[in-house]
Amino acid sequence: MQRLATGLLVLVTIIFVIASIYRDLGPWVGFVRAFSEAAMIGALADWFAVTALFRHPLGLPIPHTAIIPRRRERIAESLGRFIERNFLDPDRIADRLRTQNIAGRIAQLLRDPRRSSQAADVVAESVAGLLRVVNDEEVGVLLQRTLSERLGAVPATSLVAQLLGIVVAEQRQRDVLLQLVRVLTEWIEANQELIRKRIAGELPPWVPRIVDQKIYERLLDGARKTLSELSANPDHPLYEEFTNTLDAWIVNLQYDPGVRARGEELKHELLKHPRLREVAGNLWQDVKVNLLIQSATPGSSLRLSIARGLSHVGDVLERDPEWRLRVEGWAEELMRYLVRRYGRAAGDFVTQTVRSWETAEVTRKIELAIGRDLQFIRINGTVVGGLAGLVIYTVSLLL
Repeated sequence: MQRLATGLLVLVTIIFVIASIYRDLGPWVGFVRAFSEAAMIGALADWFAVTALFRHPLGLPIPHTAIIPRRRERIAESLGRFIERNFLDPDRIADRLRTQNIAGRIAQLLRDPRRSSQAADVVAESVAGLLRVVNDEEVGVLLQRTLSERLGAVPATSLVAQLLGIVVAEQRQRDVLLQLVRVLTEWIEANQELIRKRIAGELPPWVPRIVDQKIYERLLDGARKTLSELSANPDHPLYEEFTNTLDAWIVNLQYDPGVRARGEELKHELLKHPRLREVAGNLWQDVKVNLLIQSATPGSSLRLSIARGLSHVGDVLERDPEWRLRVEGWAEELMRYLVRRYGRAAGDFVTQTVRSWETAEVTRKIELAIGRDLQFIRINGTVVGGLAGLVIYTVSLLL
């Protein structure tokens, strides 16, 4: 475009020179000369005006030239504020969002199995990346502190009483008692040596060693017999005794000050025990390893669950207008929050970026962005100047 505009200037200059040499060739030469002379002046004037925006014409330090290089700081500041006020205006963006059917697009995207699967892969990989960078020790401490705070705020005896109340209300005390006896029996069977050593330690030294075996066998036979009787007889008296015991526990746990105080003491001892931190750390490690394996495996249950969940969200948004309105509202609130919090930072980022450029780079970028239109100004100046000169010359002849 620069070559075209400059070429027109050279062309009208040549025409002006030829017309000046052969001015006596005929009356029409005067019209040609007037056109070329005015076109040449218009081209030169517009060349000066365009060039003065970016540099000193011909390198001469003429006042009010090289405007853009001299005002780089103001341009950077104005550009940042312009973007902040015009492109990051919350109301304008909200109006634009309302016309975009955000919820409908999300529903359409999530209901597509291929898209929901891709989204699930992204979520799973993001979870894996986050798990790799977190500090395991800090997470363990956080879990311990969270458990301690949450459990510390809950009255232990009241919670236990509520759990027992649920058992009684649902008539599950028989199942509970049967399960307790079964667990006790299995524990006795699995810990024969430990139980026998404990029995032997409680017996006098002169008692024969065979006695601890007999006592253990009687203990195991009694547990097995009780388990068999409870399983065979739904009306076993032990069921009623256990129900009465549960009722008494529920009352004492809720209303007995001594029981409540002792329960709180036991709870605080448990929360202060070093083992709790170890349990929290191990729990986090187990969860982390499982999530890493699941997130790294294509087609894993984690990815399939996420994909099904996303697809279900799409179905809900497709069917439920109320949920679509909620999603639209959430999107608008999120947008407003981001713009209010980071809009000024975005404008400042643009300002600092422009300021960091070299003056020549700023000039070059702006010139490349709008220079084509500026060269059209030179071309139009050449043509309009020539036509104006032609009109003036014609009018002068008529007058």
